[in-house]
Amino acid sequence: MNARLFVLLTALLAMSGVQAADFSVTGTVTSDYRYRGISQTAGDWALQGSFDLAFDSGFYAGAWASNVDFGDDADIEIDYYAGYTWEFNEGAGFDLMLNYYTYPGYSEDADYLEIIPSLYFGNFTLLYAYAPDYFNTGDSANYLSGDYAWEFAESLGVLEGLTLDAHAGWSFGDYWDEWDIGDYGDFSVGVSASWGWADLSLAYLFNSVDSAEELSSGAFQNDDTLLFTLSSTYDF
Repeated sequence: MNARLFVLLTALLAMSGVQAADFSVTGTVTSDYRYRGISQTAGDWALQGSFDLAFDSGFYAGAWASNVDFGDDADIEIDYYAGYTWEFNEGAGFDLMLNYYTYPGYSEDADYLEIIPSLYFGNFTLLYAYAPDYFNTGDSANYLSGDYAWEFAESLGVLEGLTLDAHAGWSFGDYWDEWDIGDYGDFSVGVSASWGWADLSLAYLFNSVDSAEELSSGAFQNDDTLLFTLSSTYDF
């Protein structure tokens, strides 16, 4: 079965079993599209957007898009996803998502599927991602991460919900050994808050990439950076 068809069928099954659904649209501007520590826009700004459906049963589905720059003819990434969230206690639960990454118009067939289970409890989220055919190379890739979000102030002037954000991730597997820079860690620490309709965040990102593989400019830039993001979500 085609991976995209599998994701879409999962979404249709979710819709068939429930009646009520929440629909939302999110728009984002960010100073760099960093995916697991590596720039997808050659260090430049990105415009991103998503459409999301969330059902009372815990199923959800959506699509997300961003401009990209790989130093060739790739211009856009569109991801299709579907999943299920199960809350087994207040503030704790499990999520299973299928994410299908596509690159319309790209001369290379780089589309691929990733399976992403995650566990959240309180301020912590643990995530594991597995792609059996990463970027359609024939090699698998794994990603393991932990995130912490702590709201340390309800308000500060015009800002609300000031939160400390920390992240640590590790990319590993056949793809990284055979095709790219080898196993590496990506880390970040920052703050986020809301200002009226806008959600703002500022974070410092750094990686454990070997100095010989570090890129400070151009496609797949992976050096340390300060990342600014502004987003807004509208519920219908």
